[in-house]
Amino acid sequence: MSATVAKRFQSTTIRLPEQIYERAKALVERREYASSMNELVVEALAEKLASLEEAAIDAAFAGMADDPAYQRQAVAISREFAHSDWEALERGTKHQPTQPASDSGSPDAE
Repeated sequence: MSATVAKRFQSTTIRLPEQIYERAKALVERREYASSMNELVVEALAEKLASLEEAAIDAAFAGMADDPAYQRQAVAISREFAHSDWEALERGTKHQPTQPASDSGSPDAE
């Protein structure tokens, strides 16, 4: 079985304002962003959907900042894990990797 997964496609028809179509066509003809109108539309739509989804997530997190119940819960969790957080920080600073010595003495350095 191939490691790549076949993409499934759905055909659709869209109507574009003429000015947008002409700008997109010129971009495709210069091959600056996409090699075909289809590729340009798919990429643009994917970027827009990702942006909208990210905005929805950001809005949900923003709502948490103003939610007193969430704030109380966050403080309680922070207090509960304060000791283990501090312990992890201490362990991490003790075991930080050291910088390698200069390569000037290395047999591979020239």
